[in-house]
Amino acid sequence: MTDITDDTTDTAQEVPRYSLVLPEGFIELPDGEPTEEKLHALASAVAVRFGLPEDTEIDQGLAGVAAMLMTLGASAEAGGAHYNAAAVFRSAQEAQRPLMVVVSCFVFGSERTTRHTAVAALEQYYGNQSGTEVEVVELPAGESVVTRAATPSTVEVGEEAVELTNHAITAWIPSPAVSDILGVSVTSNNTEDWTDIADLARGIFETVEWLPDDDDTA
Repeated sequence: MTDITDDTTDTAQEVPRYSLVLPEGFIELPDGEPTEEKLHALASAVAVRFGLPEDTEIDQGLAGVAAMLMTLGASAEAGGAHYNAAAVFRSAQEAQRPLMVVVSCFVFGSERTTRHTAVAALEQYYGNQSGTEVEVVELPAGESVVTRAATPSTVEVGEEAVELTNHAITAWIPSPAVSDILGVSVTSNNTEDWTDIADLARGIFETVEWLPDDDDTA
């Protein structure tokens, strides 16, 4: 299991301190501008994940996987995420079928003054989004809203167009002071195994804990 504690400070917004636990196999994706050093470090982490020695030579295949993961992380970061991680698993339904799962965390401010009103506002907002399922749940981190959505897309592979569906399940968790909303999103384009991935996501949501501010522990 990977325990993640986030107490980073952004130039525009201070991220509230929290922790969550990811299942074994997730690799943190680098943030900021992509560099050769970051690509090499990520490729080495991917190699270790698949049981290869740490000093494995980075070939074109590993570099390609690392580059794809960096692109995913950069895309999520551009959308406001301050933490991204990815994992490749074997399908529980079909052992020969790989599936990729991405976890992204992001925060936005809230003008609500109570958790109840924050949750109600989230439920109303996402309930008005076409194709989005909304559920109010009680998590260890407090009452929250969980949304599920599926977005179709087309990817050009050579001369062929491949139809994909990007699935996302996200927990929207108000902070203790209700001044911020933490979003923990789990995404995958694997439709066949989405039920299992959604179960994995709910397990991750259950691990979220708010941590005391530095001022509170001084």
